[in-house]
Amino acid sequence: MNLKKNDSTINISHLPENISGSAAPSGKQRPMKARVRNIIVRGALLFAIFVGVIGELGWWRVIATETQFSGNHFNLGLNATWLAHTWVGAYHTQAEYQDLFTLLIHEQIHFIYVHAGPLNGDGSDSPQLYPFAGAFIRAARIYGPNIKVLAWLGQLYVPNSQPSDGVLNIALAATRKQIAATSAYFTHSLGFDGVHLDIEPIPNNDPHFLDLLSDIRQSIGPQPILSLSTPNWIAIARIAVLMSKLTDRDNYWWTTYYYRKVGQYANQIVVMLYNTDMPTAPLYEALVEQETAHIIRDVQFESPTTKVLIGLPTYTGNSKAFHSSAENITTGLTGVINGLNYESLHTAFAGVAIYPEWLTTPADWDVYNTLWL
Repeated sequence: MNLKKNDSTINISHLPENISGSAAPSGKQRPMKARVRNIIVRGALLFAIFVGVIGELGWWRVIATETQFSGNHFNLGLNATWLAHTWVGAYHTQAEYQDLFTLLIHEQIHFIYVHAGPLNGDGSDSPQLYPFAGAFIRAARIYGPNIKVLAWLGQLYVPNSQPSDGVLNIALAATRKQIAATSAYFTHSLGFDGVHLDIEPIPNNDPHFLDLLSDIRQSIGPQPILSLSTPNWIAIARIAVLMSKLTDRDNYWWTTYYYRKVGQYANQIVVMLYNTDMPTAPLYEALVEQETAHIIRDVQFESPTTKVLIGLPTYTGNSKAFHSSAENITTGLTGVINGLNYESLHTAFAGVAIYPEWLTTPADWDVYNTLWL
């Protein structure tokens, strides 16, 4: 996909779909067997989540909520959004910076993830990709002094690959150390408030990812924010393995155990609740509700300081994994609100994260303002 803004083009076509935001339809009708398999996968995912809920709390907790608050009751003004690469990759006027931060402040966006990668295969980042990073940070301090600016660093994780392949193998200690050094450069030298790491796919219970998070924390120190894009939660590890085999997508499901382990290292977990395979709005809302309630519970159980944001889509399209008639800002926020009403204790919750800012329309912001602010 090419990101275009103010006549600046940055090609990130080699990034995963839910990093680049591409959800374009293929234009080809899938064979009947593929469509049947997709229906089975969607049903199995929801069934797995509901089975986990039943096992933990009983059937009535699947459909019951403790409270009936509207969105503005839960909004803490700590919401987030992902920004296009152009903000650090191309020149912008002071008026453009001011317009951006005026919008962000109005929409109560407290965290911004500015695309500054992708990372190279050895874990470094090429300076020619972010020549205007300093100018953006200076503008942020003037026009949005209370907004936290994080460098969004991402790449594919391919086990057994080599740095020369252009993708990451975080099983290599040298690669992990270089990612940590890159993170320290963005926070200590360029002045970012932290890093937002989006390395995909991270299989459930992957030990190398935990080693990487430990290396980054040691490198950046205790103050900068370590934020992570994370996949869906699933209740049962064996079903997570089955789902991965059915779909060939290891990164789409983490279990309670792994969410708790990751929460020990990160300041912030941003759940990517888009590209979920849900074909209808009610199914997507139900999925978001259960994911919201259970991920927040898991994270706050393990770490009193880690905060959770729920990532929701504003892009459009129709593909194997994404249908904007089902997944959109209206259905997403409805699911989040229902999930927060699921039980009264959610100290780990911070807000929602809009993916992505550059495709969010005035109509999307109107829905967000009505349901959330």
